[in-house]
Amino acid sequence: MEGPWASLMRELLANVFERLPFDERLKTVPLVCKDWRTASQDPICWRDVDMEPWIKARRESDYGWEFDCKEELEDVVKLVVDRSQGQLRRLRTMFSSNESVHYIAENCPLLIDLSISESFLVEDESALLLAENCRRLETLDLSDCYLLTTRSIEMFGKNCCSLISFSRNMLRTHECTAKDLPNGDEEAVAIGSHMRALKQLELKKLTSLTDFGLMQIATGCKNVESLNIACCSGVSPSAMEKVSTMCSKLKAFVKPINPRLTVNQKLIWMLFD
Repeated sequence: MEGPWASLMRELLANVFERLPFDERLKTVPLVCKDWRTASQDPICWRDVDMEPWIKARRESDYGWEFDCKEELEDVVKLVVDRSQGQLRRLRTMFSSNESVHYIAENCPLLIDLSISESFLVEDESALLLAENCRRLETLDLSDCYLLTTRSIEMFGKNCCSLISFSRNMLRTHECTAKDLPNGDEEAVAIGSHMRALKQLELKKLTSLTDFGLMQIATGCKNVESLNIACCSGVSPSAMEKVSTMCSKLKAFVKPINPRLTVNQKLIWMLFD
């Protein structure tokens, strides 16, 4: 029978397909049958999209792919956004371009969870538009986005009042020049001043973060429950101790490990004998 029953089936299928991996949803499901193809194009099927596993698999199978994938990824992101018809709530992608971020900002007003990690080409102009248009964001990952500055962080903090999780990990600093590295203390001031509702904060390997910046975060982010500053070698044990005291809700605190190498002086002299 057609009518309401057929419509209901498409909705149910779309809800099921939404839980499948991105690449299966995109390439496999539509080939099964006409009904499945129709359901796979329903906006419900594209409200929650995690492209990261697919992108990482492509990078592993094709060395250097991430440096030549700009146009391909732009097309795929545009396809996802178009199919969601404004209903996209969660998007996790990588290697985004300014064009991709612009398209997301202009067409995804309901977005609450966004990750554009390792987007080396994205600049403040695109991020500022995103912060202006996507004000419902609760979770944001700007890790390894080296062209983004404190301006973007400030704008996200000012516009996205519901932001409770922010990641700004700098794990690929070894591939950048010194001028491309973020100023950890400046960004910490922006976080502490404008992201006061944060419950989860990750700043792994933000090596320019010092005690001053960490205190700014501790003073402004009183609600933080999880803080990760692994490999932030610029902070001292005494500052970390103060954070534990100042942030009463802090439950998980990942601290940098500063190994000390003890060298046996007798062994050194033996090497020269």
